[in-house]
Amino acid sequence: MYNLQKNNYHLKPKPSNIQTPLEVSWFIYELLRDKIDKRGVILDPCCGQGNLLKPWKESDFWTYGIDVEKNSSVDLVKDFLVWNGEELRNKYLTYSPRLRVVLCNPPFNGYGNKLSSEVWLDKILKLFGKDIPIVLFTPVGFRVNLTRDSNRWKKLNNGDYPKISSLITLPKNIFEGVIFHSEILIFNIPNLQPHYFLKTCPN
Repeated sequence: MYNLQKNNYHLKPKPSNIQTPLEVSWFIYELLRDKIDKRGVILDPCCGQGNLLKPWKESDFWTYGIDVEKNSSVDLVKDFLVWNGEELRNKYLTYSPRLRVVLCNPPFNGYGNKLSSEVWLDKILKLFGKDIPIVLFTPVGFRVNLTRDSNRWKKLNNGDYPKISSLITLPKNIFEGVIFHSEILIFNIPNLQPHYFLKTCPN
């Protein structure tokens, strides 16, 4: 089992093949479905088996999954982090239907001194800009394990990152076989409560 006292997630990261629990996927869907234009695209750039997209897909939203490993739920297989994304950006930001929200539960593996969630957020913002709605799974340390000199602290404070609209607290054993403090940050989606717990029923 992993926990924050015994696990340095830079050296012993959360395994990358742990899928998003469907109860979390449905919670996010119920929370946001009335705030997302159904004429647009829901993108997951590291979709795995497609659990995050499943509720949206079943409700006739247009979903688009990207992953490095091919499976039946993935519409396009690319490595999102090294791809310049010009085709995707043009297709969903220039033409209809437009990209409406990015759902992203990246592996928590570190990239050098950066958390994986920071690397993925940087890439999403680079491709789609700071106004795109984003739902991002992160270790709690993404927000709170910072010094005043850290780059992430500066990005959160100087406007490099969009303001956090809301956050969802997850139980630390939400991922099977892992004890890990994590949460979900929501950017650029207005009219939400500032904080939800997973079992709190969305209004």
